[in-house]
Amino acid sequence: MSKKIIAIPSLGESAEVEVIEVCVKPGDRVSADDPIVVLESDKAAMELPANVDGVVEKILVNVGDGVREGMNFLELEVTEIDKLLEEKNQSNPIEGLEVSEPDILQHKSSAKKSIISVPIPNLGESTEVEIIEVCIKEGDAINAEDPLVVLESDKAAMEVPSPKKGTVIKIHQNLGAQVCEGMQLIDLEIEEYEPIVTVSDVKAEISLPQKEEPATEDSNFQIPQTQSITDSGVYAGPAVRKLAREFGITLQQVSPSGPKGRILKEDLHRFVKEKLNSSNQPQSAFNFASYDVDYSQWGSIKEEALTKFQKSAFKNLHTSWINIPHVTQHDEADITDLLALRLQIQKNRYTKITPLAFFVKAICDVLKDYPLLNSSLSPSLDGIVIKEFINIGVAVDTPYGLIVPSIKNVDQLGIIEIADEIKRLSDLAKARKLSNKELQGGTFSISSLGGIGGKFFTPIINPPEVAILGISRVFEQPQLINKKLQSRTILPLSLSYDHRVINGAYAAGYIANLSKMLADVSWIEENLDYG
Repeated sequence: MSKKIIAIPSLGESAEVEVIEVCVKPGDRVSADDPIVVLESDKAAMELPANVDGVVEKILVNVGDGVREGMNFLELEVTEIDKLLEEKNQSNPIEGLEVSEPDILQHKSSAKKSIISVPIPNLGESTEVEIIEVCIKEGDAINAEDPLVVLESDKAAMEVPSPKKGTVIKIHQNLGAQVCEGMQLIDLEIEEYEPIVTVSDVKAEISLPQKEEPATEDSNFQIPQTQSITDSGVYAGPAVRKLAREFGITLQQVSPSGPKGRILKEDLHRFVKEKLNSSNQPQSAFNFASYDVDYSQWGSIKEEALTKFQKSAFKNLHTSWINIPHVTQHDEADITDLLALRLQIQKNRYTKITPLAFFVKAICDVLKDYPLLNSSLSPSLDGIVIKEFINIGVAVDTPYGLIVPSIKNVDQLGIIEIADEIKRLSDLAKARKLSNKELQGGTFSISSLGGIGGKFFTPIINPPEVAILGISRVFEQPQLINKKLQSRTILPLSLSYDHRVINGAYAAGYIANLSKMLADVSWIEENLDYG
């Protein structure tokens, strides 16, 4: 018998992780793939197996310890056969052993089954999403990239694919569950082929020379405790403790909902919401109130719950309105010639172009001369971030609510390319297939009611942007041109802007120049792109 010390392997991007479970005790017999401890990083939990068969002599870490790569975590008693197999697996020469090959080792390729945990992937800007569809059931055989569940954020829905081929062993999250990045989604049994070693007819009398392991500084290394803002008795991972420090929360005040009394990120989120909505809190952007009236005393009523998109819009619009001093500048643009040229282009080139594509291109070109409208306030509100790119967000009305995907780098696109992108994003939005990338990065938004009606309105700014342009339905208006009365097609425009960044003269200058550009068609031909 000999002793072997096993150290923490590479942890990837994590510098330090926490031991959240110890799976064995001294005296237990373990195989090379048996889990010894479970570690938790900022993003996920993982099992750490032994890398050799043996008997647990001593466990060098405890639940709650913070560990890092290279630290010792297990002391094993390894038999001569175990040691022989390990050295053979590592392709190391075995000195002092005279045993014929048929008596000892055989190499062959064999299927090895293992169970992996599939977590919720990165969610972009969303911290919590809802499972609106479960595409699999326990026992299903699935292929890599097969959809597991469909998640719905405040803005869009997305599928979570399987990372590997395998069999679904357990589903940890059900329909309607609120989940966040790193949470365990399913257990998947996978099958991998790798060389293994088998032992046949090995006598117990075989002895191998003992190798003394050189003493290292790590042998006496003291495992540090994960620092916490609370007593060590609180059961929480490093990611939760970090989030608690950022929120200024004392973990002892939080009610745990995880296994073995563990505090999860959801518990912190719930704690914050309860504090913000408690009666002793001042009115804030996140504390909403309505009138408590029993309307049924006057007649029949029907109550309907808000959808996830409606709840998101509720909070975002309310927060924007109470935090941003909105001012709206109205104007009218004569687009008679623009619409006539559009019809002529479509007739001559057999290309359908939506009027909105012309508007987007003109809006972008004028923005170049008014960069403040393409800016954002700095997070500390003591500066302005002016973007040197222009991504135009176009609001799309869907059965699930209003969604605002953004057309990237509009200043580099021609009118037909813009028209194609508007159609593509609109189709994806209505099918609930927009990605987070397509929903992020907007610098200026457009809300078009041209297909519905109305004349002027006050669109609400989509923060962190500082302006939004509302486009209403065109109408016919008589005008005196060259002493002749003519009917002209007029486009109503409504520019809402953040008065902390934009002053009235600046906003009026922008919308006046935009109206002038829409009335002049000289710029259109040079911005048509036919390849």
